[in-house]
Amino acid sequence: MIKLYELLKEQVGQPKAIILAGAPGAGKGYVLKGLDLGNVKVLNVDNRYIDNLKKANVSLDLKNSSPEDRSKQAIAMSQANKDFDKDVEDTIKAKESFILDGTAASYKKTVELKNELEEAGYEVFMLYVYTDLERSLKQNQDRFEKSGGEDRSLMPAIVLSTWNKVTQNHKPYKDLFKDNFVSVANTLEDEKIDNLEDIITKYLTPFKPKNTKPKTAARQRYADKQRDKQNKEVKGLLDGGAEEIINTSVSADEARAKINMFLK
Repeated sequence: MIKLYELLKEQVGQPKAIILAGAPGAGKGYVLKGLDLGNVKVLNVDNRYIDNLKKANVSLDLKNSSPEDRSKQAIAMSQANKDFDKDVEDTIKAKESFILDGTAASYKKTVELKNELEEAGYEVFMLYVYTDLERSLKQNQDRFEKSGGEDRSLMPAIVLSTWNKVTQNHKPYKDLFKDNFVSVANTLEDEKIDNLEDIITKYLTPFKPKNTKPKTAARQRYADKQRDKQNKEVKGLLDGGAEEIINTSVSADEARAKINMFLK
């Protein structure tokens, strides 16, 4: 197998960037594992975030956080984002090829990054990994325990929101990246729950934050409106809206082959 690192080193004239997109627990790391990355730089804000949480002596089991820990988590993430932005900036300045391992939940920020990279002389590719909502929530729920406390489990409400945004972004990303785009569907093989209310009851309700500060009437109305909008979008995806993503996706091996072609 030709090492990905060797392929990237050959691209002296034009650096390459691969942006990963997918909800938590989608299996982006699994697809990457099939590529021999060698010494290729992989940038992931989660690494910074986890380090900051450990330094602050905050449990990585974020779904069971106390109000005090939630405050520390916000500070840790703010600092992680600043450090991560600097990592990306330095990498671009050095014209290094790299892989950006994230969710790409924000379409606007991804477009801005793609434009910045292309202006700096990069060729940019996106690997999109889709998974079912339930699998995303289940993987997140089990991650802390399965890692022996070394990896974080997010609040499930954040996972739901991210899954919705990333899944809604599939077609816009496919249109944006054109030939430099490939998607893989990593779905549940067992029987899964397709009813949003049942999913919320099983995966979100048990971890609903406790002892939160009460919202003002205006903020509560806004939160209710946003929740209703999100739930409507998610129901649409669960009712068949995500079928096109699954039907147009390729196998992990085919995706790896396309990535190697991009690098050549």
